Order: sequence, then structure tokens, then C-alpha cells
Amino acid sequence: MKKWLISYLLQAPGLEHVDFFDALKNAGATRIMPSHWVLESDRTAIELRDHLVALLAPNDQLLVAELGQEVVWATKD
Repeated sequence: MKKWLISYLLQAPGLEHVDFFDALKNAGATRIMPSHWVLESDRTAIELRDHLVALLAPNDQLLVAELGQEVVWATKD
């Protein structure tokens, strides 16, 4: 399975984007920063993009990028 970075910019004020966030959670994605998630999946970038962008509002932005072998992140308490 590949590791993917899913990043977004939500431009539609007042919308909660529940379906978008549910799709990320149901796929097993991990939120690493406020608008960045990591997902392990056998899907291609195009498949992930097409699935997720359908759940966004007009003018929202989405990035799907394959990550390398070693991926780390941290939160300082």
C-alpha cells in the first residue's frame, strides 16, 4: 500500500463538509495537522482525488500526493 498526503483548503464558509471528513475517517486516514491527513491505500492519486473532490463544495481545493518510505510528524505539547 502507498502512503498519501491529503491536504485541502475549504473555501465554503458555513459548510461543515461532514461527508468529506467521514470519507477520510472511514478510509482510515490519520489527521496530522488541521488540514492535512495521511492515508494508506492501494488506490491511485487520481482515484483518491476523484472520490474526495466529489464531496467538496465549489472553490474548495484538494491535494493528493504520494509520500515516500519514511514519513514522520510530531506535535509538541
